[in-house]
Amino acid sequence: MEVCGDEELSKFDEDASILIAKEALERTRQHEDDAILSPKTDANSNDVDTPDGTMTSLNDSAEKLPILGCTEAQSAFPDVYHVTNIDNQERIRVYTEDILGDCRPDQIAVRFAQYVLSHIEPAGWRAVWRSSTGTTETTGAFDVLVEVDDVRPEDLNASVHIVSPFLCDRPEVQQASVENLLASRDYMLPLSELWPLYDENYDHGKTALVIEHIRFFYDNIWRPWDGDDEEDYSFVLRHLGPRLMLYHDLHTGAVPPSTTEQYHATLALYQQRLTELDKFEDRMGAADSDSELDSNDVLECARRHEELDALKRSIQVMENPMMRQTICFRGCTAGPGVPKGPRPDGERVTHLISDKLTVGMVTDLGLPPETILQYHTSLQVALDNTFEGDTVLLFPGRHVLSQPIKLCDPITIRGVGNPDDVTVEIMVATMQFAILCSSFHVTMSGLTLQASCLGSTIDVTCGWTKLEKCRVKCGGRIGVKVQPKAMLTMMQCEVTGATQRGIDLEAGCEAELVDNVIHGHGSGPAPGYVSEPAAIRVQTLKPSQDSPDDLPPPLVFKHNRIGPNTAYGLQILVDQMEHCRLELSPDTPKEHAIRHNFKWIITEGNTFVENALGDVEICPSIETIKFD
Repeated sequence: MEVCGDEELSKFDEDASILIAKEALERTRQHEDDAILSPKTDANSNDVDTPDGTMTSLNDSAEKLPILGCTEAQSAFPDVYHVTNIDNQERIRVYTEDILGDCRPDQIAVRFAQYVLSHIEPAGWRAVWRSSTGTTETTGAFDVLVEVDDVRPEDLNASVHIVSPFLCDRPEVQQASVENLLASRDYMLPLSELWPLYDENYDHGKTALVIEHIRFFYDNIWRPWDGDDEEDYSFVLRHLGPRLMLYHDLHTGAVPPSTTEQYHATLALYQQRLTELDKFEDRMGAADSDSELDSNDVLECARRHEELDALKRSIQVMENPMMRQTICFRGCTAGPGVPKGPRPDGERVTHLISDKLTVGMVTDLGLPPETILQYHTSLQVALDNTFEGDTVLLFPGRHVLSQPIKLCDPITIRGVGNPDDVTVEIMVATMQFAILCSSFHVTMSGLTLQASCLGSTIDVTCGWTKLEKCRVKCGGRIGVKVQPKAMLTMMQCEVTGATQRGIDLEAGCEAELVDNVIHGHGSGPAPGYVSEPAAIRVQTLKPSQDSPDDLPPPLVFKHNRIGPNTAYGLQILVDQMEHCRLELSPDTPKEHAIRHNFKWIITEGNTFVENALGDVEICPSIETIKFD
């Protein structure tokens, strides 16, 4: 099947859209139980079982409105209203009849403002503020009890103050810190982050339900680019049905888990890149207000717009039911490639990559006289022509690739000169990796590796990969990932910018990290991930029942600077049963506990600086695997 272009994706026929909406309703009727999400018990849970049924309409009796019971972690918090099982039919009715009607996308903010003005109590009600990374930035999410002083329908915000006595789900968060944060925001919070307190008279039930409709719409139906759409069409007819069907399919198992994760990661990456672009354009405007625009900034701005367009198309493909079933991001399942082996004539070639080449540039390399040279202006062409044992030399400049690098032959890629001046930029926004290493020996040195991808910037699947004097600027969830039975040596490198994990060492891999700087990780949203973000995550093996004293492959961490990160510095995940047997004392420094309990992890002279979740954490995980 051909993929539709931008025009086809953006223009649904209205009759077809109505059919899609009807199909979404029919799916809900056929899978009524599936439409209720499974209960969760974390502090930021969105779905729980409730004994009293649910209130799905503002006309329902208030006695039907459920409450969110306290979990053990929230025992000090009062109950809050929580709606759990509004089906697609009711959502379409509310958004069509009560809120949006047949309005255009650019009229939606006004319609929601009118809805809030008519139905939400303007002041005097209390709520739990469940903060997000968008409002708390680097401080991490927390729950705080607040009272609403005034609701501002025009921007769906509310003015609040902290209730006395101060109540927060994280003991380490002080009231002064929250006051400073609120003051920096003029004490204004999004309504979607407020969960009204339950009261026996159900006085605030309607307010809770209105906020739920706002929260669901902007979390699951609205897209970041909708606000810029000035076309004259009905948002409900074109988008509501397909996007509700997508939501239903993602939450009922109709879409494979890997594709569901892919979709959410793509949407989160789009939002992150959009924020970065807005800041970049603001800086451009401030710097060049009195002078001509810098040509490099203009090119960089164009590149970022192209990346956003690619991410947008990927998301729109998923919203089309037929494309969703047939395509499912096939590019993300690309394999590791096939090794070519030695060149047929047995020769080994050194490839030179530069926009232009002079005799002096070659002479300065000091290569042996017998070296066989090939000159390319494109890195991609050079990689296509490499064989086992070849060397690729990159001269200073920006070397851009539009497809991932698959290194399945033993080769060396080296930058000439300062690593900051030799940039390899890999633009694969919807792929799960940017560089895949599957050869028995790959070396990369003297490079800045910059990638925009969903998963890992560098994925070592097998063999031995060596990174030396490289800067890895991550554009996805993970910086460098090392899979079981693979080996990584990383020396004098900098790894920065992953939204979840800078270095991810899976169970059974071998790694040596020496003199590296690992910082700036854990900045992005991570819905649905098992573990908290970390600069370095180590996933351990279960001891073998036959040989419980067998040690896994060694992991060596020496003289690394870890931090600052909006994450753990070093996180070690162990099997839940094994975690119970560890000798862990609150008074024992974590690095000492590592040396005592994990003799195969060698640590020496590491420096931890400003890691928001903690420097070292040893915690149980269901993700560990058996040591064979």
